[in-house]
Amino acid sequence: MKTSTWTQLAFCLLSSVFYACNSSHVYYLDATSGSDQNNGTSPRSAWQSIEALKQISLQPGDKILFKKGETFPGILEVTGKGTYTHPIIIDAYGEGNQKPCIAGNDTSMYAVRIFNSDYFTIQNLEISNTGKERKAGRTGLKVECTDYGISHNIRINNLTIRDVNGSLVKEEGGGSGILIVNGGDSIRSRFDSLTIENCHILRCERNAMIWSGYYDRKNWYPNKHTIVRNNLIEKVPGDGIVPIGCDSTLIEYNLMCDSPDILPMTEAAAGI
Repeated sequence: MKTSTWTQLAFCLLSSVFYACNSSHVYYLDATSGSDQNNGTSPRSAWQSIEALKQISLQPGDKILFKKGETFPGILEVTGKGTYTHPIIIDAYGEGNQKPCIAGNDTSMYAVRIFNSDYFTIQNLEISNTGKERKAGRTGLKVECTDYGISHNIRINNLTIRDVNGSLVKEEGGGSGILIVNGGDSIRSRFDSLTIENCHILRCERNAMIWSGYYDRKNWYPNKHTIVRNNLIEKVPGDGIVPIGCDSTLIEYNLMCDSPDILPMTEAAAGI
């Protein structure tokens, strides 16, 4: 290999390290002791509310950390394009075993939405979305890719998603713990290497995990290399895991149990 080539490779490597050290940020949220007047860049100067995150634009290597044991009301909507070596991560920090909880409001269609993102991990959080009344289409976590192209390597790990009261009727729009949506009119879009693992979905209605994508074989553009593994689904009355519009999919070591018999007689459902 020519010296100039080695020089270029070394420059690229050093540039990558420099970029990671100087451009990525860690943002902290503490619902009790934080303040949205802080800069959010350390536990002592943490932000208090989800609203504070609207002022940032996520870059490769960035992290958003929620303090354990705290509840954060509202809706978390994030978009971020990480890289293979510098993914964007939403996670927990602090002591104890109680996950931080993001709790949707009375009318929210979702408590957390990840939109048009790449190399993005969300893990170690609790998500709830309970309204005063059932709402068709309500979900806990919505992961969406629309008019975007290919969304790479979204990882959903060790989440507890609970108490989502959607509709019990599929034709009305149902409801779910996790909803994966891909589509678009101007740009066909799909997920490549989306992974859902180690999650606990509890008391979510109507379904646990469901996809909405290109199901018609005349317009077939499936999600590829989806992995759903080691998840526990409890007290969900409808469908458990339904990967609509997916190809090259691995589903393993999942358990669905204790499903309540509350669906109308007109409804049918499948575990996996």
